[in-house]
Amino acid sequence: MRPSLTEQINGARRVLVDLVEPELDDPYVKEQVAHAAATLERAAGRWTTVLAELVTDIRELEAVLGVARRVLDETVPGVVDHSAAEEYHRELRTRLTDEIRNGPEPSAAVRAYLAGSLERMG
Repeated sequence: MRPSLTEQINGARRVLVDLVEPELDDPYVKEQVAHAAATLERAAGRWTTVLAELVTDIRELEAVLGVARRVLDETVPGVVDHSAAEEYHRELRTRLTDEIRNGPEPSAAVRAYLAGSLERMG
């Protein structure tokens, strides 16, 4: 498929950087355009790994929470439905948050999961 998603994202970034930004006078607006361009650059470099990372995090959360592994919905055979996976991930994160807020001291598994999450974000 042409242009690929990466090419589309990079094209939108180039429009901002090459055409829009030079025409701006307001420093704040220029800064916001620069942030948007940087976000697009990161997205172009990461979008191909997002689903795999989401599924990995779902499996880690299931293990930490002691939840049976769910068969994830698929858009077509062998391809996980990203929206359905995000919704299930939100459910697991809510459950984890409730456990941390309402339960006793978080388990070693919960603390290790949270530490790993901070590392992945950093």
